[in-house]
Amino acid sequence: MAPPDHTRSGQPPAQSDGTSDRFGHLFDLIGDAVIELEFVDTTPIVRAVNPAFEDIFGYDRQQVLGESLNEYIIPEARGTDANAFDERTAAGKSNHAIVRRRTTTGIREFLYRGVPYEREDGRRFGFAIYSDITEQRTYERHIKVIHRILRHNLRNELSVILGTAQLLESDADRESVKSRAATITKHAHELASIGKEAQTLEGLLTDDRQPERRDVVPMCVDAAEAVRGRTTGTVELELPDRLRLLAVPELSTALEALIENGLVHNDNENPTVCVRSGYEAKRAAIEIADNGLGIPESEREPVFADGQITQLQHGTGLGLWLARCTAEVCDGHLEYDRVDGWTVVRLVLRPT
Repeated sequence: MAPPDHTRSGQPPAQSDGTSDRFGHLFDLIGDAVIELEFVDTTPIVRAVNPAFEDIFGYDRQQVLGESLNEYIIPEARGTDANAFDERTAAGKSNHAIVRRRTTTGIREFLYRGVPYEREDGRRFGFAIYSDITEQRTYERHIKVIHRILRHNLRNELSVILGTAQLLESDADRESVKSRAATITKHAHELASIGKEAQTLEGLLTDDRQPERRDVVPMCVDAAEAVRGRTTGTVELELPDRLRLLAVPELSTALEALIENGLVHNDNENPTVCVRSGYEAKRAAIEIADNGLGIPESEREPVFADGQITQLQHGTGLGLWLARCTAEVCDGHLEYDRVDGWTVVRLVLRPT
């Protein structure tokens, strides 16, 4: 009698050397997501998944068996890379890389390993193993940003303050004194703002923050009022009476930073920020829109597109990173858009 065909049962392959029980035990209990694939041409068809795959990616076993794995877990922007991995595995070559993959709860980062094998009948198979490293990578990325921006910005701001203070000491002209005193005040405020954002970000990264059901409308209102009290420009609110989302208290500080950025770094003669929130396309979002020319690519790419972080490629503060980190802690994400001449930073969060 022929051995059972695991490609129909959704179970890992049987072994002829007495190791099937041990392999099956490992397959079922390992904490990493493991998918057994058959390559039809170079398309990875799912033949078996372990329980960890269901837990991590959120797809039911019966939902994916016999289907192309890529249709479920590959983000649109990553199709080319995924196809290259599939071609290598189908050709009998191993793969390993840090990748971004789609789950039912959003995009996460994984350590990926592709291990090929071929059956006696010539059919090409492979195992895709995914170790979820999202939290580790997020922590490392944000700590790196904090170190670079604080070192760069604090040095620059302190240089301006100290240089201006020295000129102030030797200058007896009253109008010049006023002007330079105003410069000191401005840059001292920048330092205080960076310090507040860094402290909030540090708490998000190092403490065990669990999002709870909260009405975020009062948070939006409080953030707008705080910025109005210390910055010139207009802050408009387009808010519902209530919007309950999964959020953390630090969301208020993140919103405050985004609103202030939209005014302070706005080159329009009449800088305006509009704060909007509500449900859209089965999701909830808070939008901070300003009428400036937009965020320079060198500053937005590391935040929104995971671009390379260097000394010369980051924003002038921690506001965008604080917003991104806050969104991720709340199991959401941050988006950037340009709509009808407005720059939109959108916090997409989970409704309750």
